[in-house]
Amino acid sequence: MPMSSEDSPSERMLTNVRCLQTMFQISMPQQKQSSPVYHARRSHKKSRKGCLTCKERRVKCDEQKPYCQQCQRRSISCRFLSKTSPSREICVDKKPGSSDMNITLFPPPSESVTKRIEETLILDPKWNHFVLRNQDYARSISTVAFQHFINCSTETVAHPAIRDVMKTDMIRVSFSNSHLMYTVLGVGMMHLNRMSPLKERTFAESLFWQHAIQKYQEALFMPVRKDSVDGLLSTCMLMGSMTVCPERFVPTDSWVLTKRPKDLNWLCLQSGLRLILSLTAPYLPGSIWAAAFNEVSKEECQLHDQRTQQGRVGLDPDLADVCEIDNSTTERNSLYYAPLRTLTTLMGLEKNSRNSALCASFMGRLECSFLTLLKARDPPALIILAHWMGLMCLLSQWQPWVEGRIRAECVAICMFLEQSADSRMRRLLRFPAGSCGYGLDKI
Repeated sequence: MPMSSEDSPSERMLTNVRCLQTMFQISMPQQKQSSPVYHARRSHKKSRKGCLTCKERRVKCDEQKPYCQQCQRRSISCRFLSKTSPSREICVDKKPGSSDMNITLFPPPSESVTKRIEETLILDPKWNHFVLRNQDYARSISTVAFQHFINCSTETVAHPAIRDVMKTDMIRVSFSNSHLMYTVLGVGMMHLNRMSPLKERTFAESLFWQHAIQKYQEALFMPVRKDSVDGLLSTCMLMGSMTVCPERFVPTDSWVLTKRPKDLNWLCLQSGLRLILSLTAPYLPGSIWAAAFNEVSKEECQLHDQRTQQGRVGLDPDLADVCEIDNSTTERNSLYYAPLRTLTTLMGLEKNSRNSALCASFMGRLECSFLTLLKARDPPALIILAHWMGLMCLLSQWQPWVEGRIRAECVAICMFLEQSADSRMRRLLRFPAGSCGYGLDKI
């Protein structure tokens, strides 16, 4: 709906930013192979110049640069200490073999920064008890997670305006908001664990997320104040990454096959930012996110506001038929119309890094009424979602988090809808099934 010139800045921002879904590009590890036959380990000289990833995993590094063979074989990030400065570390946040590398030099957090992290967390009695019992471990693991978030996790955020705020103002805000600090640590540790799984860090990741969720829930029950807005918005944006990057997710874990509607909560959470935006609307113009949100909203408007508002022109005929869309259909008389029009727009974009971020925003644009259809496993709603998931599978080289859940969810929907007697449904499954790697049974 067009806005009048009398709309306030906060109303314009709230209307335009219908969705701002920030996703971290997390490279998922390869499937584990069966346990190898044990062989006695040969004696060898300890590597003093090996990469930090091998050091964390406690394996021998061949010191080959820019990628050692251990990291090449596992397609994980490879980090070496810089020769020019022993206090600076090189973080390579691309898979070995990629055409481009993103190398960031950064110093480890100073003692003052580490102390501030502890002071922020120690406000929580539960964390205080953990620190007292495991003081050295708690300090080091918090520092590792914090450092990885700032210097590696944030570097994977596609939109530069959002990335810049995350690396600067948001970090400053985290030192006065324990729920945001816990979330920052949770994302940093999750990102590190998915790239380079290590059993010792799994407990820390769970602990960070547990406290982040608890403290965030407490903050949501408090009155919204000007000084709480930035923490609430930042935490909400980061929380979405947790739900799309679970460990060892398989198709049979999907709500479509478990028949448990609550298993779709991961998708419902992606549209939570709209609620937070409505709650914080009066204070948005003064937020650290104001300029970045406005920039994103302009891009969203340019992409979606020009789409056809009525009828089936431009839509896939089979999709339009399955959703019962005719020439008089609009989003007011069909719950399928807006998601299908949005999907059609996204499917027509050139496949590149920037557009992959726009495609990821589809999750946050879904209305509660459409999510209700998905929970009920409504076939037309499921086939729309499956086509979006298939599109994201094709974009996974720019959005590797797809391998965490989206590909498996797409397979699950294909398995469920494959049993349909509707011949149109089987034709419509060809694209998502082919994109996610599911082989349809031939009839």
